[in-house]
Amino acid sequence: MKIAIIGSGHIGGTLGQLWATKGHEVMFGSRDPQSDKLQKLLQRAGPNARAASVRDAIAFGEVILLAVPGTEIERVLAEAGDLGNKILINSTILFDGRSASAEVIRLSGSARVVRAFHTVTWEVLANPQYGPVNATIFMNGDDFEAKQTVARLCQDIGLDPIDAGDSSTSTQIETAVGTFWQILSPQFGRDYALRVLRREA
Repeated sequence: MKIAIIGSGHIGGTLGQLWATKGHEVMFGSRDPQSDKLQKLLQRAGPNARAASVRDAIAFGEVILLAVPGTEIERVLAEAGDLGNKILINSTILFDGRSASAEVIRLSGSARVVRAFHTVTWEVLANPQYGPVNATIFMNGDDFEAKQTVARLCQDIGLDPIDAGDSSTSTQIETAVGTFWQILSPQFGRDYALRVLRREA
């Protein structure tokens, strides 16, 4: 699959590297594709990864991962232009009381938005296995097929995807996981994860 990564920080960089090593074609979109930071990231990601402008990456990707700071959401989506009917994975976080889910949906036009990868740290993404189980990723979105695609991308890199409902429940998931974070992170730090256990039918 062709995946555009908009944002080359910890989340975007980690996911891009992992997908590239699993055989997906990855293009990092950046204002400075030739930067030393991005070139080092490409070396770690291997031959399936390259870098280009944000617009070129958007044109390339069948799936787009938005992994930029919350303050950059509006600027980046304006720069990206029309996303068409592509799948847009929203992993962004806002710290000003607004919903990052609602903001990205508002700004992304006809894109099929799936909320994912925002409830774990990059350390968990890089190593999601905890003994015999792996970390759960919660997904929200209004397009079932788009969520199925994102679920497969989660499974490709060793994560356990859970469909947590449509976009109207995104804020509830963020609030719930944020509460767990406030309670548990002082004890466990950043490298802990939640896992949903379910019985087989």
